[in-house]
Amino acid sequence: MSAVGRRWVVSCVAVVAVLVGVAGAAGAWAIHYDRGNSGRLLPGTVIEGIPVGGMRTGDAVALLRDRIESPLHRSITVTSGVFRMETTPWELGLRVDVAGAVRRAQGQASGNAVARTWGRLFSHPQKVVAAAPRWNGGVLQRQLDHFAASIHTDPETPAIDASSGWLDFAPGRPGVELDREGSAAAVADAIQLNDANVKLVTTDVAPPSVRDAFQKVILVRAGENKLYLYEDGVRSKDWPVATGSASYPTPTGQWKIVEKIENPAWYNPGSAWAAGMPRVIPPGPGNPLGQLALGLDAPSILIHGTPDRGSIGYSVSHGCIRMLGEHEEELFNLVEVGTTVVVVNAAPPRPRGAAPVATDPAQNAAVNF
Repeated sequence: MSAVGRRWVVSCVAVVAVLVGVAGAAGAWAIHYDRGNSGRLLPGTVIEGIPVGGMRTGDAVALLRDRIESPLHRSITVTSGVFRMETTPWELGLRVDVAGAVRRAQGQASGNAVARTWGRLFSHPQKVVAAAPRWNGGVLQRQLDHFAASIHTDPETPAIDASSGWLDFAPGRPGVELDREGSAAAVADAIQLNDANVKLVTTDVAPPSVRDAFQKVILVRAGENKLYLYEDGVRSKDWPVATGSASYPTPTGQWKIVEKIENPAWYNPGSAWAAGMPRVIPPGPGNPLGQLALGLDAPSILIHGTPDRGSIGYSVSHGCIRMLGEHEEELFNLVEVGTTVVVVNAAPPRPRGAAPVATDPAQNAAVNF
């Protein structure tokens, strides 16, 4: 090789060596630079409309918490009628993960150290990451469950007012229940509009109608000694009866029929007035309870037929309500178990004159029971 050729080769090798050295130094510097900036977001990074490019991740998280998460911790008041609760959008289930958004933004810095360094120094395309607050459905549903339980009231059934001695029927009051879908929308709207108050949406629960609650009601007016049947809130029938004596008055109040008895047997109650009477009087023509009886939830009180027809219209029993057999049969066929029975004192007890003299124990029971 000539001297010129040797000098050219040496020059080329020198140039290559210089270039390799420069590249190596540049690569080493790029690695050092990349490591030094690994905790920073790439220039041009925007999270939920907020520029955070070049910021350290911790600073970016703090900024996003102040701008995006902090409003979710503001106080709002949820109300419905007398119900009131202080809470926050966050507690209602509107959440955001700003740290996760920053991690996603960091993940966009892909490639090797040289590529990342080139991107940080010379290429600044905008990198957009979403971090909008989102509803946690489970949390919101649990809050709605709490609201629903706090607000719910059962409808009040119609009531009977017997203070006048007759029956008046007061309509029931509606109940209240939470409209879950409407309330969820109200919560979302209030938060979006930055409103400090949320009024929950409720619906009324209709009570039973008077007609449904009291299709038939029996009124017994002791002293007057008449039994009235109300149908659909109106007096429809009445019959004369015998009620309790002054010493053993028929208990006043509101009761229900709990049993319908055909061919009842009479059982000695064990009271002093029943001493000497049979332990049991089986069904039959002389039975003191007649052929049909309606048992009330008032202790030991029946509406029953009687063979002692002359007692009707008087206050003579030991608390039970006596009817003529044909009247008892008519009433028996008109009412069912569950029918309401109201007993009032309409007048002082009306004593009977001379009671018939009992000729046998069964007749004695009929006269007294």
